[in-house]
Amino acid sequence: MQEKEITLLFKAGVFESCKASPISMSRGWTLKFVTKDNEEIGLNLQRSKKEREFKSLDGAASVAKRIGFEWLDVQLGELTWREKAGAIKSK
Repeated sequence: MQEKEITLLFKAGVFESCKASPISMSRGWTLKFVTKDNEEIGLNLQRSKKEREFKSLDGAASVAKRIGFEWLDVQLGELTWREKAGAIKSK
């Protein structure tokens, strides 16, 4: 789904949370938007149906914040934690 569509759904109160997950240790991160029905929706590239990939967690958090999420759930395998979307900084 495109960022514009996800923003509209966020404003309509469809989403419960936003989750960042690594693609692989060398490729980066993806964002999944979790609805109140526990359905996960991925963020697509602007000009294709291919899922958008972020090189850094900071980049993914920036997009989540721009959409409107205050918190981002970060998932690494079985380990999950919650970060303030604007507070994540890459070193």
